[in-house]
Amino acid sequence: MDFDAFKLAGLLSDLADVVLVSKKGTYIERRCEQQTLSFSTESIRFSSRTFSPVMLVEARRIVRQYNVKNVVFFGASELKTLYFAFLGLGVNVIVRHGTTKSRPKRDWLHKLVYSCVNHHVALSKHLLRNVQTIVPLENGVRFHIIYPSYRFNGDTGRDRGGSGDSPIEIIHVGRIAEGKGQLEAVQAVKRLVEQNVRFRLALVGSIDDGKYHKRLREEIDRSGYQDDVAVVGHVDNVEAHLRRADVFLFPSHGEGMPNAFIEALYCGCVCIAFRNTVFPEFPDMGFYVRLSDDRDIAQLSDVLCHVARHIADELRRSQGNVELVRKYFNAEREWADWSKILV
Repeated sequence: MDFDAFKLAGLLSDLADVVLVSKKGTYIERRCEQQTLSFSTESIRFSSRTFSPVMLVEARRIVRQYNVKNVVFFGASELKTLYFAFLGLGVNVIVRHGTTKSRPKRDWLHKLVYSCVNHHVALSKHLLRNVQTIVPLENGVRFHIIYPSYRFNGDTGRDRGGSGDSPIEIIHVGRIAEGKGQLEAVQAVKRLVEQNVRFRLALVGSIDDGKYHKRLREEIDRSGYQDDVAVVGHVDNVEAHLRRADVFLFPSHGEGMPNAFIEALYCGCVCIAFRNTVFPEFPDMGFYVRLSDDRDIAQLSDVLCHVARHIADELRRSQGNVELVRKYFNAEREWADWSKILV
């Protein structure tokens, strides 16, 4: 979410004067301090996720100091405080939703605090449906889908072939945490071993959950194919790793609009995921992806084996995804979508 806020601030700075407000002591605050930016930055203290008088005062000061007309709020957990921060200031409040929510927010208190919201922006059709079942619908609030954009370099395609005697290069990119799919990826490649298909699996991403990482290491160590699985950890250039891969294996339990999945499509990988949350939308948009039933490891393994046996054809069919990424996830389109709801 911090990365998305930083990216959107840069995009919207071409449209208006922008101030990015972050929480004190966070990665995004440190990143803002280390770079020359096209937008202003502020950081504020949070004393409570339920209600923070300190946040209220500082947010209200920033709105007045910068003469803020639009607020794009990532998430919604601090909205109880921000309702009072924006009260009476005539701000166009936009809540941007990037994750699936499970608990309805239609009691009298949430109806009050959500009454300050003018627009809800979701990153996918799945998230839009989720938001419309969760948040209050009164007060003429409007709902939108705005796909995020990505600034890729000019190169397309891959840095290696997908045939011959080389092992199939499989990659998963994501935080090493419960629900992100690394454990399922390790389990799915077992079928390749049984069918004597050579492969290498790289798990790329920061370790966010120590207990999950321990379970993952134990699963790898007792698999019998631990030499073919590497926990790479965080890398600075994910795209370089994706360009060397054949298959992007991403059996996540649920995503809003996953950055890494879109990057893998752009890099020409054969992309495999569970049929849940946002992933069925990609075939509807024309992308060539391979999906298996949600959390069905056996079917996921079947899909992976089919792709591995026909890797040259699968890679050829995946090349059309590159132009579709440019069509749906370009900065000009996102910029135009946001310009329609800013005042």
